[in-house]
Amino acid sequence: MKIPFHRPDLPQDLNEIYTDSIRNGWLTTGSQVEKFEYSLKEFFGSKHVIAVNSCTAALHLGMLAKGFKPGDKFIVPTRTFVSTVECGEYLGMEPIFVDCQKDGFNLDLNQVEDLIKKDPKIKAIVPVHYGGIPVDMKQLMKMSEKSNIYILEDSAHALETISSAGKVGNTNHAAAFSFYANKNLTTFGEGGALATNDSDLAKKVKNLSLHGITKDGWKRFEANAKWEYDIINLGYKYNMSDISASYGIWQLKQINDWHRKRTRIAKTYINELKNIDGIVCPKADTYDGNAWHLFVIQIDRSKWNISRNKIIELLNDKGIGLSVHYKPIHMLDYYQKKFGYKPSDFPRSKSLFESVISIPLYPNLTEEETSYIIDSIRELAHLHLN
Repeated sequence: MKIPFHRPDLPQDLNEIYTDSIRNGWLTTGSQVEKFEYSLKEFFGSKHVIAVNSCTAALHLGMLAKGFKPGDKFIVPTRTFVSTVECGEYLGMEPIFVDCQKDGFNLDLNQVEDLIKKDPKIKAIVPVHYGGIPVDMKQLMKMSEKSNIYILEDSAHALETISSAGKVGNTNHAAAFSFYANKNLTTFGEGGALATNDSDLAKKVKNLSLHGITKDGWKRFEANAKWEYDIINLGYKYNMSDISASYGIWQLKQINDWHRKRTRIAKTYINELKNIDGIVCPKADTYDGNAWHLFVIQIDRSKWNISRNKIIELLNDKGIGLSVHYKPIHMLDYYQKKFGYKPSDFPRSKSLFESVISIPLYPNLTEEETSYIIDSIRELAHLHLN
């Protein structure tokens, strides 16, 4: 059996997602992007959504619009994908890395609180809802209010996530979302969005996302429209196309059903794998508010006679696609050279990186495939546990 790590959901006929405007030749940012933004606002319960071409773009603009300068600092977990850190570095800001929780995957809020008390140059925090597991945003918001610190949530995994502060995306700060090919919702492989209740921030991000121009291209070129425009900021080419948005609109209509299916698969994994000695499953209470973008098991390396990487290799040989999320930022060559980090500097993140395996989790994963994955892990455990 061959089971890919991810398999996207596609309509039976792609023509069913194409609108008359697309068929008539409007392919770039237009009415479908506007419709997609409105649908996302309804989904998040937020006042504003700006669709862009990637989550990285949303993170970048979410920082840029706040006017941060070189010398300012921002807090970010070391256990994340590099785009979480790049968004501040693009502005010349200095990242301050934080280790993960003692018993979880997200950033340690105790460390965050200590850092912001000590360093007035910290202007922002970029928490990551890892795998769809919510950060305790109620607690983090309290910290930010005391020190007037901006929070930009990296919600690349968290489209459906509900945190202690409510639906992710409904925020007076900002949240950035990813619609990359393997995310819970995709806009034809690439895409992202920024959600906020801050009208001034939304206006700035919208302007910066398309060259700093004062009028959307589709409004300038529609029938009887005035061509006149102006540039009021140094902007970027981060806009989403109508073709991408049309695909996102189709996917969003099914997102709640897909989330129920992923949750059901996650429960099956936990029930079947939790009693295997040498494997640690996500906690049952992470059902609450979890978008279930990832299902991550931890290997208790003291109980296996083979390495984590060998386990991955043997499961790959059985046709199962797997991944590892993520190699900590402080262990990457660029950051070690630039900031002098050593792998041991953030021990919890390092230990998790060396023990985690992400296994397939998506709505069209069949019961037969789910059982095959579980049986393959059981068989491997039987052969290779001490």
